[in-house]
Order: sequence, then C-alpha cells, then structure tokens
Amino acid sequence: MSAGKTVLVTLNVHGIGPEAAAQPESSLHGRDAHGRYAYGGGLARVLDMLRRQGVRATLFWPAFEAERCLGLLEQSLRDGHEIASHGNAFEDLAALGDREGEVLERARDRLAKLTGSLPQGFRYTSSGFTPRTVPLLHRLGYRYDSSAIDDDAPYALDADGGPGMLELPWSEGLCDATHFSRRVTQDRAYAHWVEQGDALLEADGYACLTLHPRADIGVGRAARLQKVEQLLDRFRTAGASFMTCADLTARHARAR
Repeated sequence: MSAGKTVLVTLNVHGIGPEAAAQPESSLHGRDAHGRYAYGGGLARVLDMLRRQGVRATLFWPAFEAERCLGLLEQSLRDGHEIASHGNAFEDLAALGDREGEVLERARDRLAKLTGSLPQGFRYTSSGFTPRTVPLLHRLGYRYDSSAIDDDAPYALDADGGPGMLELPWSEGLCDATHFSRRVTQDRAYAHWVEQGDALLEADGYACLTLHPRADIGVGRAARLQKVEQLLDRFRTAGASFMTCADLTARHARAR
C-alpha cells in the first residue's frame, strides 16, 4: 500500500448525550430516543464492521457516554482502537468562560480513569473553540486536535498556542451526519463520500472519515453500514492505508 495516501476512520460516540445536555434523560423516549440506538446495537455493529475490515479507528468518547456503556468502551480497547477525548458532557466551550480549563481537565481525567491512560487527542462536540482552548489542551498533554474544518490536510498548531501539537481536520463531506441529517438515501450518501474521498486523497493524500453510531444521523443501521464497508474497500483498492489519529500524529512528529 502507498504511504502517500492515509485515511483516518474516526467515530464520534454520541448516544443520548446531545439531547441530555438540554433536557432530562427521563424524557428521552420515542422520537427523542435515537441516541439510545447507539447503546443497544449501533456501536456494537460498527465495531463488528471494523473488526471484519481489519481497521483500527479512533473513537472520540465524551466522558458522559463512556460511563454509560463501559462494555463497549472496553470492547473498543480490546479491538485495538484508539480512545480519544470528545469532551465532558456536550458543554458549549464558548459559554464556559473561566471554567473551560476545569471542564476540559475533568473530561480528560474521567476518560483516563476508565481506560487506564491519558487520551492523546481531542475533538469538540458541537461548540466552537475559544482563544484559550488550544493552549489549555496543550497544558493538559494533548498531542493533537481533530476539531477543525479549515483545511484539507494536517497542520501544526504552534501558532495557535499548541507547540508540537497537530491539527487533524475532518471534512463535512466525509461525515455521515452531513448527509443523513438531510435524510438522503444510502446511495446518495455513498456517492458524496466517494467524490469527496477520492478528491482529498488525490490532492493531499489525506482523508478523515467521520461516523456516528446513532440511528438518525449515523451509520449504526445495517443498510448504511454496508455503504461504509464499500467505501473502505474502495480506499484500500486505491492504495490508501488506515491509521489512527495518534499514529498519524506520531509519524508527523518524527518527520518534523
């Protein structure tokens, strides 16, 4: 396989967390219960697919979700996936003010307690960064961030207050939620992924696929996951290698 083409397979582990951040968990039933699908079968199905494909992925876990499905977190570790931080409980970083550092540290420590090691990477959930965020992540020991969509390829975060850190941007076109939130068909979503992935790998040799295990915006359902497998097969046939975010960050560090 060509070392010049790298695909990151990343998974944002969202269960009921996005809704629970705004309303009581006890009310999340019926049409508000899409997130529960991640716990009941969506995430397990994605992990099974990755095992069949022989792909090690990076799973971004909010501490809120990790504490609610410890069995699947432990399965992720057994399968050799990287566990990275996805924040604490879907807080809006921009609204935290002076508490931002405290919340980011709590998220890191809660996840580390569950996994036995400090996460190397971070991705925010829904809110934007503040001028303090990257320096805080650096102080907390993170080696990379994967929150930005402002470039097609990895870049250094030195100028943003994170000396030695790397940004691993993701692409909206290679994100399941971009398409399934608009209720497109599996075939339409796949066509978008192919066009975006092929173009990114040709231009910069880098593509970041972002998935969710939910039933509404994600790929937890079997029909959607079949298209993800087709996409991974296509990337592999094109000569791409699959890496975790931490492994790619380490490779960039050696090359600096």
